Amino acid sequence: MKKFIFSIVIAAGFLLGLPSCSGFLDKVPTDSVVAESAMATLADAQVVANGLYTGLKYYTVYGTNIPYMGDLRGDNLYPVNNSGSGATIYKFGYESIQSTYFTMWQYYYITLNKANSLIENIQTLEVESSEDIATKNDILGQAYAVRALCHFDIARLYGYPYLKDNGASWGAVIAKEVLSPSEARVPRSTVAETYTAVEEDIALALPLLSKEKNNGHFNYWAAKMLQARVALYKGDWSTAYSASTEIISNSPYRLASTSEYLAYWGVEGDLESVLELIVTNTGDIDSDGGFYTIYHDMWFEDKGAGSDIIPTKKWRSLFENTPNDVRAQWIQYDDPNGPYKQTGEYWLKKFIGNKDRGYTFRRNNPRVFRITEAYLIAAEAALELGKQSDADTYLHAVRYRADNTATQVSATLDLIQEERQKEFIGEGHRFFDVMRRGGTIVRDLNYDPRDFAGPQEITWNDHRVVLPISSSERTIYPELQQNPGYKD
Repeated sequence: MKKFIFSIVIAAGFLLGLPSCSGFLDKVPTDSVVAESAMATLADAQVVANGLYTGLKYYTVYGTNIPYMGDLRGDNLYPVNNSGSGATIYKFGYESIQSTYFTMWQYYYITLNKANSLIENIQTLEVESSEDIATKNDILGQAYAVRALCHFDIARLYGYPYLKDNGASWGAVIAKEVLSPSEARVPRSTVAETYTAVEEDIALALPLLSKEKNNGHFNYWAAKMLQARVALYKGDWSTAYSASTEIISNSPYRLASTSEYLAYWGVEGDLESVLELIVTNTGDIDSDGGFYTIYHDMWFEDKGAGSDIIPTKKWRSLFENTPNDVRAQWIQYDDPNGPYKQTGEYWLKKFIGNKDRGYTFRRNNPRVFRITEAYLIAAEAALELGKQSDADTYLHAVRYRADNTATQVSATLDLIQEERQKEFIGEGHRFFDVMRRGGTIVRDLNYDPRDFAGPQEITWNDHRVVLPISSSERTIYPELQQNPGYKD
């Protein structure tokens, strides 16, 4: 059996507390790596497919780190206190000696190896009925799609925006097979090469995946959403437009109505959720129910809540001229004489917990893709393609959903970006949305005294736009190129 890429993934001989020789289909946990002869049934393969999402859904990636990198580095959220890891990220204070910010790289490569082992080993599973063939293909398609997502995220976290230099900066180490430690001494590819690898895997995934809803897993529509997002970041407007409009026209997902929208955030796998990662009581989660997630840090209506992260004055001010926008109800004032934390701050009451399952605010499922994003990608791509009427229509659908008194306006890039900023707070988009088009993140103490990182302006020319490669990682793996501006 081949081994994990320990020099890329994590310290040799250790993987989530397990020895490196653990079997791919070990039942506890359900997401280890399998020997070539161990995949006996489709049920085994489905267990492995479930495990592809484990490292993505908790604080390691989408539960905390992706929202931190998108919203704390952007201008949607900031920490209450000028200390801790959240404050360091907010202030762009990370350095290569701080291995904390390298954990995403590690967990993405853990997931990549799971996907690669599944891809390699499912080929040996013999099935005969058309139903079983479709199931096998769907599982294989999920593995390709997860592999594409991981490579894409690595490129946007550790590489410069594609449109800055047409993808010439360092991106991911492209991992399309399970490699032994001796084989793993591979340098990083460029962002452009990484995007090509992503596009290739999406193309492989799409014809294999089911178009039925598959809560917590990639299906055809989630892979199409990834295709649309990748094209948006790349400036491939035709692909972004065709992929996003196909989802809008043909998928089983729809925008929540104005009256449904606030409650949507408390219902698992509901309405808009094209890919929602499922967190359960029986899953691999912290003993206190998810303490180490951004949802804990943003909450205040509980004495045990983290109460560490609040929406910025800039984000709150977006609703000053749209008082009927239902999203303004996410802004919750904590009265110093009131029943909660008595902080006198404004908090974000968006992620209310999976109420349909009786969970508290600590049990929120990260939404990786929502159909709302398809509408706003379609609007932006249509605008770039000269389809003004289409851009107007897709933008209005989202604005009207949030505020049923809104009238249709002529779409502009600024209006689309403003709508994305309103809509996706806490979901990890904002910083990437600004940087992918060469914009500027502004921190201004004169405008907002709570903006303690100011005065500051961040553009895609700043080396801190990309995360550093851990200096300790480069000690054991010197072939891994460091990003410019960081010292080992």
